[in-house]
Amino acid sequence: METFSLKALYLLFFFGISFISYSQEGKINIKQNPKIDSLLNKKIELDRDRYSKEHFTLQLYYGNLKQANETLNIFELKFPDIPAELIFETPNYKVHAGIFKNKIKGLKTLDMLKQTFPSAFLLIKRTP
Repeated sequence: METFSLKALYLLFFFGISFISYSQEGKINIKQNPKIDSLLNKKIELDRDRYSKEHFTLQLYYGNLKQANETLNIFELKFPDIPAELIFETPNYKVHAGIFKNKIKGLKTLDMLKQTFPSAFLLIKRTP
């Protein structure tokens, strides 16, 4: 009986101390250089500018005109909802499909197209 009350007393003491020590109050005061804010704003501006001039596209073919036209026609028949274009870059032709601002969306579309166009890959295009 005496050990039971001693254990209860220890438990009560332990919980009392932990309750008192847990009640914490704090105030955070952050001191930083004002140049950090200006650098952060410049970084945001540069990223916004870069993002507006950059997008992802899928390159389906690179080579001669005849095969490029065939690839473009096959693509337009199988995937009419994705825009595609034929581009001439000396001395070859390219077939590009889709305009994606998000790389993940471009990769998902690429996975879908890989069954039909196994040599397709994701390409980053930047406009000057």
